[in-house]
Amino acid sequence: MIALRVENLVKTYKDFRLEIPELTLESGYIMGLLGRNGAGKTTLIKCILDLAKKESGQVFIFEKLFDSDEIETKQRLGIVMETPVLPANYKPKEIKQIFLAFYKTWDEKLFKKLCDLFEIDQNKKILQLSKGTIMKLSIALALSTKPDFLILDEPTSGLDPVARNQFIEILQSFVQSEEKTVFYSTHIVSDIENVADFVTIIDGGKIIFSASRESIEEEFCIVKGPAKEADKVPARAVLSMKKGSFSFEALCKKKEIERFLQPGFVVEKPSIEKFYVMLVRKDEKDDKVLEIL
Repeated sequence: MIALRVENLVKTYKDFRLEIPELTLESGYIMGLLGRNGAGKTTLIKCILDLAKKESGQVFIFEKLFDSDEIETKQRLGIVMETPVLPANYKPKEIKQIFLAFYKTWDEKLFKKLCDLFEIDQNKKILQLSKGTIMKLSIALALSTKPDFLILDEPTSGLDPVARNQFIEILQSFVQSEEKTVFYSTHIVSDIENVADFVTIIDGGKIIFSASRESIEEEFCIVKGPAKEADKVPARAVLSMKKGSFSFEALCKKKEIERFLQPGFVVEKPSIEKFYVMLVRKDEKDDKVLEIL
């Protein structure tokens, strides 16, 4: 089953335009949505959830138009937004009662376990909790509804390294069932480096890459060599190149580069982080950064 399909989605603000011709995520997989701050990640998620009105396009969740059957579909969704909106004067145990009234699948035992794990005091008001604890509460609430599909917008924002590690372990456990799906938006690449099945990169409101994690290693490579040899790398093979005074580093298509390799060139497999950084910074000049120093 297709958990998420986006078609011809357009949303325009005064100084920003989001255009997503197509995006598909099958059930049972984790897709990492990567992008810089302001790239359009949160806008895309808000449009998917109908929290921001799109100008055109359609969103299907579980192969149904989302706005045609929202109540039933939302019962199967777990949502964590970058800035959780929780009533300031309520306590976690009171917010829990609201979720309990709306979600038939609410798991009380799981909620208590998560609160204990994240050290959430259920008797403190939201306004008394730190930003990180509020985020942990939002995660606990989403997971305790026993969703089939988690939609996460910067879920580790404000979390300390221990809590981030705990969350990633929980996420890995969550997707052990082939029916569970995760759409995970973040600018912290290390969060999804080892858990994402698919990687989608958004920049300037447009998707510039979307494929399986394995394809990054199988179809692309990092080529390094002396700066004077950089022009021997064919332009058609290069997605991005950074050239310094003594050496160059290029993100290349494997098939296009293999027969042009020179003695002294080094070829490496790209990590997701390296691939992402080189792809989104492909039009930036190194001296642009150095000018401020």
